[in-house]
Amino acid sequence: MFGFLKRRAHGVTVRGEPVRQARRGPAETHAPAAGPVPAAAPGGMEDAPSVEGLRDTDMATLYRLARVDVLEPGTVLFGPGDAGGMVHMLVKGEVALRDGTGKTLTRTPVGTWIGRLDATESGTPGCSAVAAGPASVLSLDRATYDGLDGDLKLRVLTQVQAHAHGVVHALAARNDDLGTRNGVLVDALYRSRQTADADLSKTETVSQIIQKVPRLPVSTATLLGKLFDERSTNAEVVELVKSDPSLTAALLKAINSPLYGLSHKITHINHAVTLLGFDGVHQLVLSESLRKSLPETPRFQKTHQRAVETSQLAFAAAQATGIRHPAEVSTIALLHEIGSVVLELLKTANPHLEMALATVDSTGMGAELLRAWNLPEPLCRSIELQHYPGFALPEHVPDEVRKNVALLYLANRFHDRVHGQHERMPWPFAPEYLGVLGVTGMDESEFFQQKIRPALLGRVKTLPKSLAQALSA
Repeated sequence: MFGFLKRRAHGVTVRGEPVRQARRGPAETHAPAAGPVPAAAPGGMEDAPSVEGLRDTDMATLYRLARVDVLEPGTVLFGPGDAGGMVHMLVKGEVALRDGTGKTLTRTPVGTWIGRLDATESGTPGCSAVAAGPASVLSLDRATYDGLDGDLKLRVLTQVQAHAHGVVHALAARNDDLGTRNGVLVDALYRSRQTADADLSKTETVSQIIQKVPRLPVSTATLLGKLFDERSTNAEVVELVKSDPSLTAALLKAINSPLYGLSHKITHINHAVTLLGFDGVHQLVLSESLRKSLPETPRFQKTHQRAVETSQLAFAAAQATGIRHPAEVSTIALLHEIGSVVLELLKTANPHLEMALATVDSTGMGAELLRAWNLPEPLCRSIELQHYPGFALPEHVPDEVRKNVALLYLANRFHDRVHGQHERMPWPFAPEYLGVLGVTGMDESEFFQQKIRPALLGRVKTLPKSLAQALSA
């Protein structure tokens, strides 16, 4: 039966046609689609594979109808974007199945079928098959497959599906392995960050620098205390502002500044309350008080402007997610970069350490400064952990400040987006933190476009001018 297999392919004819052994190359080139060209085995009888599930008569039929392609090392048999409609049985050598990154998933042994008979889909979704060395494959297109008898068709299809299931299992194992490695890396980064945060911000040197930063006015600290006291009412906040001339002056000065660009001058606090609302009043007062603690330099003026804009974004995000006290979140956002003051003073006092301090995160210093001002611990802790969503899962953030931290991180990302700086690294834990905030059915971008931007544009006249212009651009 297999007498014709004992003859070498070179110069042999089958069914009146010369045998074609298609040699492919060079490395990393695609093998052209094979047609139903008759072929002999690539060598003698000893080269013909024994394939589980196929009989000798099956193999004889397949060799008679299909084509044998001889592949040079590196030849791409099929890639992720290639059409299907072709299956290949490895009859000699090895073919590596690679994922989208080029990493080898499996190496197919002789007798394995790979590919896909559906011409509308790629051979193996997201995968490529590459000759790992000199190899030969028996290529069978859909038309030839359809011409096989029913039993042989079923046996071939069973072999193709068996390999496909093996690939699925390999991908699942790879996914599990990557998940485990990712968890180990996240935990290691989290522990490293915890140590780094504690090392510098609590030193005596930083403590001495903190003492040099101008404190917030007593009335402002009192206002903050009321804000973080759940028993306080909006009316009490406004009454406090009214009763303190310094707070009233700060409010009127801020609302009439170029930062807001109002067309009419505001001269009475009741007018300001009507325009801004209770929450807007306290935001403005705190913003003005904070500005007095910052050095009068272009750098810190820019820092203050960013803080004011981020505060508005945090307030809108808190409202959109149904957080009980959005004003609390907006206050945290106002103060979130206060640590940069400490860091700059530290660089000024230690110019020889400027290079070493260039990469230091100032959030821990900011938290220590706020503690020195006797501000509420939830505010300090939220400032301290504000960057954790970038490298740690929600469970690494204490429950009592988790939502505040998530909103602050989100507001900072929204600020970058508004100002055209959102081409930063993707947020790997966005789904987890959006889930903490109760946001489902939309990603970070959709949440901004569908909820945050419309809400801000709805009160654009009360926004800082720079933020209003950026949103309208």
